[in-house]
Amino acid sequence: MTLQILNQAQSNAGAIRRILNEALPGLTKIECEPIDGHVLPIVIIKGLSAGPTVCISAGVHGSEYCAIEAAQRLLTISPTAVVGTLVILPLVNGGAFKNRSVYLNPADGKNLNRVFPGNAQGTASEKIAAWLVEEVLRGIDALVDLHCGDLSESLTPFTIFCDGDDRSKSLALSFGLPYAIASQATGMMIAGALSVGVPAIIAEAGGAGKYDETAIRALVDGLHRLLKATGSLDGRSSSQMPDRPVQVLCCESVVAKESGLWYPSYSVGDAVEAKIKLGTVRNPYGEEIGAPISPVGGKIMFQISSLAVNGGETIAWIGTQ
Repeated sequence: MTLQILNQAQSNAGAIRRILNEALPGLTKIECEPIDGHVLPIVIIKGLSAGPTVCISAGVHGSEYCAIEAAQRLLTISPTAVVGTLVILPLVNGGAFKNRSVYLNPADGKNLNRVFPGNAQGTASEKIAAWLVEEVLRGIDALVDLHCGDLSESLTPFTIFCDGDDRSKSLALSFGLPYAIASQATGMMIAGALSVGVPAIIAEAGGAGKYDETAIRALVDGLHRLLKATGSLDGRSSSQMPDRPVQVLCCESVVAKESGLWYPSYSVGDAVEAKIKLGTVRNPYGEEIGAPISPVGGKIMFQISSLAVNGGETIAWIGTQ
């Protein structure tokens, strides 16, 4: 096991690619600094035989704890079980993790998962996104970006893939969560990966700041299924595809118009009809000031779980076939 510490200058100009190419079978740890003051850990698990290079990331949103823990558990995979190379980014947004930040990178107030493929001359989040695309994602074979509901979110487990990319859809199906959502994925890390030709998915389970063993296990098992399907793990993994089929959905967003106190009438996983009132937004005097309406009939895949809601925020996704 080796640890390589790279300063900002050493973390750029193809350094990660060179380390990947030169890594010996086993475990390599890297502490890099893609931009000034932002430390990003990388773990490379290289197998004994050649095979695909798959990147698994977590902590793009720093308060999505089930996803971060799932990546931690992947670090225990033995190199003898790996075919090819696993590149694990266990905590992409360390500043957001330290500050328990919801959605946003405290360095610039931007959502890192909405600025890909980034801008090397832009703000902190934009620079990190551009670095990830050019220094880590370009040239690999697949990306799995682990997420869960943030501190203010609840959801039913699903994957997301870029609509129209069959390779990414295949990854989502092999992960095996109950639902796979086709999305334009504008600004997301998976869209950044696809911009350099890399198929990619998001996998989500758990949320609301909870340490949820069932959700963590769902993500870990899904990773093992996907890695077996891509030929990145040998046959020793016990994770099997579930008996039920994966449902492929599209989602319609419901956006709050008013800021206030949010009282949902339905729970995540409930089926709702088109044009039905999903809940109420009240002011501090208890008066109703808003009533978000479902634009379509379908299943609630994601919903704000906090009492506080802000105008302009997405408060729910409605999944339709």
